[in-house]
Amino acid sequence: MAVVSSAHRAARSPWVGWLGRIGFGAQGTCFLIIGVLALELAFGDSGRLTDPRGAFVVLAEGGWTRVLLVLLAAGFACYSIWRMAQAIFDRGGMGSSPGGLGRRAIQLGQSALYALLAVSAVRVLVGARASESPKKTAAGILGWPGGTAIVAGIGLALAVVAVVNVYWGISRRFMESIERRKLDAPAARLLELIGTIGFVALGFVLGVVSWFMLKAAIDYNAGKVVSLGGAMSHLAGSHYGTWLLTAVAAGLIAYGAFGLLQARYHRV
Repeated sequence: MAVVSSAHRAARSPWVGWLGRIGFGAQGTCFLIIGVLALELAFGDSGRLTDPRGAFVVLAEGGWTRVLLVLLAAGFACYSIWRMAQAIFDRGGMGSSPGGLGRRAIQLGQSALYALLAVSAVRVLVGARASESPKKTAAGILGWPGGTAIVAGIGLALAVVAVVNVYWGISRRFMESIERRKLDAPAARLLELIGTIGFVALGFVLGVVSWFMLKAAIDYNAGKVVSLGGAMSHLAGSHYGTWLLTAVAAGLIAYGAFGLLQARYHRV
């Protein structure tokens, strides 16, 4: 009991809030890099991945940028710990109502995702080869009993995440977590605009990923599965691809900028 009480106090301490702010800084930086890589893809440079691992690889190529990659890995770990504190110990005050438990489940998922991103960044730093591609992973799952349903379920979950991101962008629900007292009216409107563009763009790209995941399940063809970078590659090859991908890239850059602003204004 004493251990649980101590963990609860630690989860609500000010330093955990600082971990969240550091994490938002890492999140914003990563998406800014992804957005720039997507712009390069839109204008003909198809040699780099436009997803988090692609951003890690670009940073690992340089000297001082390797230091930035170390900081990103640490930032993702910080973000994961902060979200874990919110999910397990209700640091965000969501409560135990169905809606509150749903929000805490999302926070737990975010904690797991950013822990994986931290591990991925470290693997790139130490020169580890990329793990299996999404296509190989999906091919393995499709071979399981009920594998088609599992892949379809993942696709549907991604679709839900995509819709939620678009909804949060359009409804501006993300502003509920912003400390408005720190902002004057013009700054608040600018933050709303940047956040709206960013959330909608991210939701759109995730929607493309979920579409290909569902197609893979329906057609029993793992070759149709794509990652975030693969989705943007498909956009680049479509009709009006340059303009469409440029718009998406601008949106992801906006999402990155919003992440950096959250490092200052998000309620942690």
